[in-house]
Amino acid sequence: MRILLVQPPTSSKMVGFTSMVRTEPLALEIIAASVPEHEVKILDLRLDPSLDATLSSFKPELLGVTGYTPDVPTMLEICREVKSHQPEVITVVGGYHATLRPKDFDHDSIDVIVVGEGEITFRELISALEGKRDLDKVAGIIYRVDGHQVATKPRGLVEDLDKLPLPCRNLVDQYRKEYHFLFWDNPYTVETSRGCPYRCHFCAVWKFHQGKCRFRTPEMVSQELEGIESQVVCFVDDNFFMDLRHAERLYELIKSSGAKRHYWIQARADSIVRRPDIVEKWAEIGLSSVLIGLEKIHDEELAPINKRSSVKINEEAMKILHQNGVDIWGAFIVDPQWTKSDFDDLIKYVCQWKITFPQYTVLTPIPGTAFFDEKLDELTTLNYELYDFLHAVLPTRLPLEEFYSNMAWLYASTTMGWKELRRRVRSGQVSRFALRRLRELLRDVTNYRAYFQGHMDSIRRIHWKTVSW
Repeated sequence: MRILLVQPPTSSKMVGFTSMVRTEPLALEIIAASVPEHEVKILDLRLDPSLDATLSSFKPELLGVTGYTPDVPTMLEICREVKSHQPEVITVVGGYHATLRPKDFDHDSIDVIVVGEGEITFRELISALEGKRDLDKVAGIIYRVDGHQVATKPRGLVEDLDKLPLPCRNLVDQYRKEYHFLFWDNPYTVETSRGCPYRCHFCAVWKFHQGKCRFRTPEMVSQELEGIESQVVCFVDDNFFMDLRHAERLYELIKSSGAKRHYWIQARADSIVRRPDIVEKWAEIGLSSVLIGLEKIHDEELAPINKRSSVKINEEAMKILHQNGVDIWGAFIVDPQWTKSDFDDLIKYVCQWKITFPQYTVLTPIPGTAFFDEKLDELTTLNYELYDFLHAVLPTRLPLEEFYSNMAWLYASTTMGWKELRRRVRSGQVSRFALRRLRELLRDVTNYRAYFQGHMDSIRRIHWKTVSW
């Protein structure tokens, strides 16, 4: 069977901050690897807007598309377009949003929804379609019968991640030079675990993974790393230091291999504080940057989001990272009910702690979570394009113009300065090409406030758009 897997184009039409990070579509590479006996093509529409031409030349029998909440309108449009050109093509969607809120894909252009992890389900679905067997025997899907959605029995999580095939990275070789991660070129993404044991109020990860955590063995991860031809590896685990013995064993394997790379990870502050020596060891083999969900700068704001941590722990973790020369990618949640003084306090805090890469996301109820249901009556829009964590979808205390102006000032006041960037160019950490890319990005950040102020009428119109429920 000819299978076309599609990565949607960048979905945010208002602010291009997704240009900060554009990595390979790892989920599609893993899905492709699950059906090695079939002819699979990956089309990355972020870089290659040739859907029509690809449909004509490749003539797929099945289309698969995945994405997050802001991608939903685009995913629907892609399936509609495919059906309009080739009605016989079977359309399949999957991912976080499709799993947590499948009714948003209740449309004639969508034939099948893969619910949950897709590797085994997708393989069985393809087998059933090829054999012209009834789909009701394929666990973990929702398919259409006489214009209605019909769900099969749920599929359990993959128990042994080591049994999953390695990603088919060669399917995106034509795009490889265009992938980047901040100022790093040609990053490769690697998964060593799935799930998170915590229950942060704003997060959908633990719900998607049913509150469970699973790990690939360090030996299997090390084997995958040996086949990667890049000096930059981004581990996509939600908490890389969740199992510290696992992280230590992987460190030992990498050190013994002699590989020289830059590594990026996500980690909870309490995991870092629990074993500072693990951070020191990883810094020794190339740990360059850590994304920490600091979220808030006051303990009374952490409790309502069920973070189960404290500002003191956050600050101790930052000290440890600074001591080991590791850049801090600090993620903060901006509450729509903030006043100007709240924004000002955060700016002072980020500068005080020398957070290299500050990230500011607006508190956003993710569809399919209890938080979304709780806030449903308060939402100012159901247009999923605005659920990109850069727009307020809940009422703001400040006038909307002032709120966005302060969001802009957060970035303009705290983003890494030119002096530091030039130092990194001279030291070889940043290529001149990457510097030009960052210069354009930072110019956009600086103009963020003016952009919103000049387009408030457009923003208001988009806020009043709704999606079909």
